[in-house]
Amino acid sequence: MKAFKKFVAVYREILSVIGSCFFLTFCACVLIQIISRNFLPSAPSWTEELARYTFIYMVAFGSGVAILKDEFVFVEFLNDTLEAKGFHSVNKVIRLLVTVVMLALSVYILIFAVPGFAFLKFQMVSTAMQVPMQYIYFSQVLMFGFLSLSCIFRIILMIADWNKSPMTEEEKLQAMKEEEGIA
Repeated sequence: MKAFKKFVAVYREILSVIGSCFFLTFCACVLIQIISRNFLPSAPSWTEELARYTFIYMVAFGSGVAILKDEFVFVEFLNDTLEAKGFHSVNKVIRLLVTVVMLALSVYILIFAVPGFAFLKFQMVSTAMQVPMQYIYFSQVLMFGFLSLSCIFRIILMIADWNKSPMTEEEKLQAMKEEEGIA
């Protein structure tokens, strides 16, 4: 299990680095756009389009990371209430069920919706940059593929850690520090 956790950590880091590159590109595009609109006679038309597409790819790579870090939106007051009343196992079951539903939805979309949308039979290009839209639509294949794979990894990790007792706040902080390489 230790090797699997290491593999998942490397997978998560790869997704994070690639997503961060798209984020930096997005920021650079927006910065060019702001500077050119304020200080140049005309702004380049490609910056808005490139910013949009890099944002889409950033989300595609970031969604898998969010699953693995358990950072998707969750009803925290429900989580906190269940933990405070000692219903830790109920909380685990709810989180596992939510992850299984997310996996099912991601696989369904990946199989039935995305191929017809992402792999168009006719050639379309973006307006300003003249990039084939298949490259842009392929981000949906990546997103739901990464979501599916990350959900599978998350379910395996949740089942492996099923009998562990809940962490105290100090243990959570220590685990976060170790995860970030601080400790």
